[in-house]
Amino acid sequence: MKILMVYGSPDGEGNSRKLANSVIDGLKSENAEVEEISIYDYNITDVWPNYFGDALQNKFEKAGDDDMPKLKDKMIAADVIVLVSPVYWYQLGGKMKTFVDRWSDTINPDFSSDLKGKGLALVSTHSGMNVMNSSNYLQLAMEATARFMGMVWMGGAEAPVPMPISSGPVDGHYDIAKDFGQKLARGENLIGQKIL
Repeated sequence: MKILMVYGSPDGEGNSRKLANSVIDGLKSENAEVEEISIYDYNITDVWPNYFGDALQNKFEKAGDDDMPKLKDKMIAADVIVLVSPVYWYQLGGKMKTFVDRWSDTINPDFSSDLKGKGLALVSTHSGMNVMNSSNYLQLAMEATARFMGMVWMGGAEAPVPMPISSGPVDGHYDIAKDFGQKLARGENLIGQKIL
């Protein structure tokens, strides 16, 4: 399996990266091919008025000379795309959200997507302050995104971060993340169903 890990935190060594490292340990233990990129290393133009209409006509002149074509090629070359992000207000971080907003670049006039059949997974960290943790809300949004794009939702690994009001992650979070990586490398979702 070819896995594209896309990091979306302004802190490249923060909590989300630590959790993702366990996923990578699992991926590599199953000999997956892993490419890691930080979205902060790329220039991605924000969407513009009538962006979706332009995207359906393959008109991206308004994006200028941004890096979205390179990112699109990386996504198409992967079997599974893993987004790694802290949760900000129940959503992806700003730059990662812009990247996902621009996934309409992959939609064709018949509403099929160049990402159809690709796996999508999420690694996220959250405050732990909610009755239902905010990573779960974000997973619902990403599952819906996968469904719309014709992708396969693989699931997500999540953990709270250390804060004065929460103890942060425990060893079990990292164990689950490593196990998830092993499953992704085999084309399985979070609960072990073979789906790729």
